[in-house]
Amino acid sequence: MEKIIKKSAMVFTLFCLSFSSLFANEKVNTFGSEKEAKQMLERAIRIVESNPTVAFAMINVGQGGFHVKDLYPFCVDNKGIMVAHPTLAGTDMSNFVSSDGVKVAQLMLQNAKANTLSKISYKLGRIVSTPNGLPRPSKKESKKISFYKKVGNYVCATGFHPSS
Repeated sequence: MEKIIKKSAMVFTLFCLSFSSLFANEKVNTFGSEKEAKQMLERAIRIVESNPTVAFAMINVGQGGFHVKDLYPFCVDNKGIMVAHPTLAGTDMSNFVSSDGVKVAQLMLQNAKANTLSKISYKLGRIVSTPNGLPRPSKKESKKISFYKKVGNYVCATGFHPSS
């Protein structure tokens, strides 16, 4: 019986150590990386190409892995209307200018190509999750790099905030 208790205690200790290291890594990696942003965009593009209506619905509500850490895809139509975004769907972005003077949607619409991954840099607040899991924009702005590509009649993008 004593051997079983010791073995159980050892297994429990190893479980706790591995579980705590998982959370320790999670605290360090709370923001998305460039690689993760590109992967999310490529996945979003495949779904938009297959069924834009379903893709936009998934993006808008953050389902299907489309709101991970501070990463999310977004899409604008050829008039600059945000058709997919966790907080701005339906918003006319055609005249949006970031706080550092970048005409984000306008430049993306002008420069997007179907077979080329382009990028743009501007200042913007992160989209963070509230305790109940709903997305909300942060008031603190930082540099954001968005990768974007033309997908049919849309331009889809995913951005990340590089470490300062």
